[in-house]
Amino acid sequence: MKHITVLICGFALTAMSGFAQQDSASIAQKTQELAEAKVALSQAQAAVDQISRERKSMQPVTKWKSGRVVSLNFNQGAFTNWSLGGVNAISATALANGYSNYKFANWTWDNNLDLAYGVLKNKGESVRKNEDKIDFQSKVGRKVSNKLSWASLTRFESQFDLGYDFNVVSDDRPVISKFMSPAYLKLSLGVDFKPNDKLSMYVSPAAGKWTFVTDDSIAAQNIYIPKEHANPNRRGEFGFLTSFVYQDKAIFKNVGVRSSLELFNNFTDIVKENRQNVDVDWQVRFDFKLGKYIGANVFTHLKYDHDTKIEYDPENKPGVKGPRTQFKELFGLGFQYKF
Repeated sequence: MKHITVLICGFALTAMSGFAQQDSASIAQKTQELAEAKVALSQAQAAVDQISRERKSMQPVTKWKSGRVVSLNFNQGAFTNWSLGGVNAISATALANGYSNYKFANWTWDNNLDLAYGVLKNKGESVRKNEDKIDFQSKVGRKVSNKLSWASLTRFESQFDLGYDFNVVSDDRPVISKFMSPAYLKLSLGVDFKPNDKLSMYVSPAAGKWTFVTDDSIAAQNIYIPKEHANPNRRGEFGFLTSFVYQDKAIFKNVGVRSSLELFNNFTDIVKENRQNVDVDWQVRFDFKLGKYIGANVFTHLKYDHDTKIEYDPENKPGVKGPRTQFKELFGLGFQYKF
């Protein structure tokens, strides 16, 4: 009986050893197959990457990036000493913005166009405008480092329609603005510093500014060109220009902001005392996304130009004019479409 038991145990041990050897061989085989598969996968991925790079190199380089947005807003406006004319009211305003930017190698060319036109109608009064803007800016730059570029800046500003002096209580109010009366053209050469994608600081020690008033009746009022100048329709200035632009499309969730500050100092004013004056142009706009096609915005514009003459107090001091700080605020809620 003992021999039979020993014999059975021997057979069992032999069988178990055989199975163990068979499992070890299978594991070793699968390990080898896994290693070969990883090598094949790595080679295949390398081939995919190479083909992707070759395909990308065959595609044309995208040099232009552009976008447009149009909106129709219902606005509440407040004006203080605004030289182009305006009145506090509820109004409707059409806005359009378009940009087209070029970038290739070390060259950049940024173009931006802002258009706006708004009308209002108070009870018992005719239709009036409360917003009117044409603002085109173009900047060409060539990089000298990652953050610094030589640059040339061009800016043109005017308006579309007639603007009236509503301080005059009469149906025969004087026209104080229209297309190209006034209009401003600025050309400059300088350096552009961009510490990040949101902030741009431009400095030009060689900037020219031209003021145009093509309508003789508006020019005769000397609102935009001082009477000291021989030509009331055109004036040229040369000086120092600085521009700061900060733009963040998502400063908060569904909230974007754009702020631009421009400072200009005229070195060549024929009145030497005025050469220390600085023209200020500061615009801030907040955009709120409320839905796919619904949005709101808040826009403020502060200006100071020593050569723009505004009536101090038309009731107590009629006809007394001088430089004043101009401020405009607009709130809009309406439809937006981007394309």
